[in-house]
Amino acid sequence: MRFQIGDETDRHLVSVIVHEFSRCELAFDQFIKLRGIKHKGDLVFDNKIDLMTYNAYSLFIQHLYEYFNGCVTRSRENTGNISFEVIDSLMNREVNKILKNWRDAIDNNYAPKWANDRSYYEDVCPENFGRDFRNIRNNVAHVDFRRINGGSRLTLTQFYKDYHKYAILLFYNGRDYWSISDYGDLDFGDITSFNKLT
Repeated sequence: MRFQIGDETDRHLVSVIVHEFSRCELAFDQFIKLRGIKHKGDLVFDNKIDLMTYNAYSLFIQHLYEYFNGCVTRSRENTGNISFEVIDSLMNREVNKILKNWRDAIDNNYAPKWANDRSYYEDVCPENFGRDFRNIRNNVAHVDFRRINGGSRLTLTQFYKDYHKYAILLFYNGRDYWSISDYGDLDFGDITSFNKLT
């Protein structure tokens, strides 16, 4: 369905994108907290912390991917399906744009003091990032035996090793625009209604 920026469909979509990004932020914050517990050395010797850490990162990936899809839907002004190949390509282009923007910010002396060294941003997005992001999102969202051993699929461990940097670039870029803290007066419809019941 076609829509226009500012119409009712768009307003609802903005609410959904903000909500999806808030889910991404919550999962990432949980992941960071759990990693901190693990690295303090005060671990209880069971699998609970490991499972919670894996689950938090899995949810982070799922919600980051869905948030990005929502942004693509909004930029297209069309709620119709879009092929996964197009999403994959757009995701790669977005990461390359973010890398270039950081290089430009550093070169022109307007990068924040906390920015990484320029060399961190000098690479390009790996060609298979968008495809592998979609595949790992599917792998952690569906019950499939390959989640445990990979088989013909990428594991979350391998995704983290190969692509975490690029996922984080997307995440922090999104945080600048879609963080729920910037949308205090947004109508969340059924999300608000549900919370009035509980």
